[in-house]
Amino acid sequence: MVGSVNGLFCLYEENRFILWNPCIRKFITLPKPSVTGLFPCYLALGFDSRNNDYKVVRIAHQLVKIRSEGAKPPLVEVYSVTEGSWRITSGGDSYPAKITISNWPHQAASLNGAVYFPANDWGEAQSSVVLSFDLGDEVFRVISLPNGKFKLNARIVTSVFKGLLSLICYEHQLMGEYYMCSVKSCSVWVMKESGDVDSWTKQFNIDLDMQYWKVLGFWKNDHILGQKIQLDASMLFSYDPESQQVNNLGFYGSSWYSYSYADNYVENLVLLDKPNDAVSKRKVSTKRKCR
Repeated sequence: MVGSVNGLFCLYEENRFILWNPCIRKFITLPKPSVTGLFPCYLALGFDSRNNDYKVVRIAHQLVKIRSEGAKPPLVEVYSVTEGSWRITSGGDSYPAKITISNWPHQAASLNGAVYFPANDWGEAQSSVVLSFDLGDEVFRVISLPNGKFKLNARIVTSVFKGLLSLICYEHQLMGEYYMCSVKSCSVWVMKESGDVDSWTKQFNIDLDMQYWKVLGFWKNDHILGQKIQLDASMLFSYDPESQQVNNLGFYGSSWYSYSYADNYVENLVLLDKPNDAVSKRKVSTKRKCR
């Protein structure tokens, strides 16, 4: 799951991308990206409010050792639903030096015409940051986090809480002889004023008597939807930060590896004018392959 925006979902597997609108029961298979043979690659789905267009973003690094000085900037490729094709942008020119996107497998947040990735600053700051990519001007920007709160490789997930950029921040501890990480606690931070790093505010803490769990999303009533992970099954639960009450919603899934995704859903007519399961225009930029 690359992500979802306004009821439109993006799925990915081995360079095969699908956009799916369950409201109208329609999906399209995208053409293969024009940039191939690169590693690592980071993906996101977002809505370009400036151009009223849904876009899939691929950030493909040309070197694995991207922390060092002089590392090549990534190639940034964007698929536009309106144009029906992939396009290599100049976005890589604005990619900040010594910044790496977190490898923790979570979806990038989409808000106000940009997508947001948890990242690390390996320069003088030596701290976790948020890396945004504006879908309109196609420029990267670094957003600092509360000073001294988050060190390198902090377990952070970008999200949206009440229409504001938010962070879900996990504190882990090692468990047992196999050094498995369990969740000790979790905090939710919110940027109260868009673009103002001084407006980061801790919204609440979550401290549960569970070993392995994660936050899936937020209800409109500010309750949290979570997943407790067990060896034989997984359990959905809701949590009220004010009363600190946990409400079990039932078990689902059949194994430790069950994958869960949750987001706010709205109905829309995106893809209505597209043939079902059709490959979009194949006029893509010249293929580039880096070694």
